[in-house]
Amino acid sequence: MIQRTHLLILSATTLPILKQFGVPAEGLELKIESRGVALKGGGVVVLSVPMVPNSLKATKWVDEGLVKRIRGVSFSTRVSVQFENTMIHAARGILNPLLSDVHIFTDHKAGAQAGISPGYGISLVAETTSGCVISADTAVSYARGEGDTDLDDDRKDLIPAEKVGEQIASALLGEIKQGGVVDSTHQGLLFLLCALCPKDVSEVCVGKLSPYGIAALRHIRDFLGVKFVMKPDASTGTVSLVCLGSGFQNLFRKVS
Repeated sequence: MIQRTHLLILSATTLPILKQFGVPAEGLELKIESRGVALKGGGVVVLSVPMVPNSLKATKWVDEGLVKRIRGVSFSTRVSVQFENTMIHAARGILNPLLSDVHIFTDHKAGAQAGISPGYGISLVAETTSGCVISADTAVSYARGEGDTDLDDDRKDLIPAEKVGEQIASALLGEIKQGGVVDSTHQGLLFLLCALCPKDVSEVCVGKLSPYGIAALRHIRDFLGVKFVMKPDASTGTVSLVCLGSGFQNLFRKVS
């Protein structure tokens, strides 16, 4: 129930959302064995999710807090590491005048750890004083795969690395401006977790409902029979959503 996201976002943003609803922190982990980008991929990740003993827990999650720091990773596969440095410089040029605590790391992959297709991208995560994490990310890839050395034609059609850094920094600021405890990419996951909780009340706060978030609400109504009460806040532009969980339980039992 989340849109296409990159690995830093899954690790730094998606997993903490699961913890908020009672998924045990011990054993919840995402490991990157190798990184791949479109079109031919080639990346390998290992996601470990511990068993939830009985059910998720209902939650009241409405305090978004204030942004205290921004972290990020620029990555590249089978291209020059200079692409990463250019993206970082461009992103920091927008973010640093607003917040001093900004650190963006590099993750250059080559050889077997670089997948098949060449490309580059950047992921940013804003952490707030209340423990929320807001994210934005993007990636650019070449159509050619391993064994193709002439990338000039592809490079002409791609967004320059500097532009990528500027756009993703602006996108993160846009997500922060919208408010809410999660970014627009994770609205669907947030709503689904609320709906899968025991028959107790959950309340969450999000920014402007995205088309994806609205579609998720419709699917939840149709498949789980859970409806949300929405309370828009005109002063902040956020929306409070309240629902009664479906009472879904984990029926898994170990075989002795």
